[in-house]
Amino acid sequence: MASDDSKPGDLTAAILSVAPVDTRLQVVVRLQNQAARALHYVADVRATRYDPATRTLTLSLSDEGREVILGLAGKLPRFRHVDPGSQAEIHLSVPDKIVKLSRSAGSDELAFETQQLSDVREVVVEVAWADVPYYHDTRASALQDARLPAARWEQHKARATQRQDTQRAPGS
Repeated sequence: MASDDSKPGDLTAAILSVAPVDTRLQVVVRLQNQAARALHYVADVRATRYDPATRTLTLSLSDEGREVILGLAGKLPRFRHVDPGSQAEIHLSVPDKIVKLSRSAGSDELAFETQQLSDVREVVVEVAWADVPYYHDTRASALQDARLPAARWEQHKARATQRQDTQRAPGS
């Protein structure tokens, strides 16, 4: 689907801000296109991962590594583009807590863990992109590929990291 003209550094990302707003975490990311052609990117958060040990929140705007669940209709992400030599901003909003199945529960139990994102130390944003627009690929080789369609389209990822201020008020 994609051409071989693009280089991984053609699209760069920088996190401009991370701020709690009501019960959500708002993240603003700036993309800079340094290529001579328009670049296309995924504009939706497709996976949210939080590592409580390192207090790192990763927002993935990519379908790479996501599981295909047979029998369910897969929703494609929103795709956007940024013109050559220009920039675009992505405004992301995620809940300020993650509730997931607990891995420490017994095999006959169903338990959940809640992870608060208010103590995030580092935010990482990964943005999937390609130098061609997304289109549904009907070639036989694509239909035999087990990955999600947007993961097959993806050429590169722009990655941005921002460390949060770790200083807290006394007693907090």
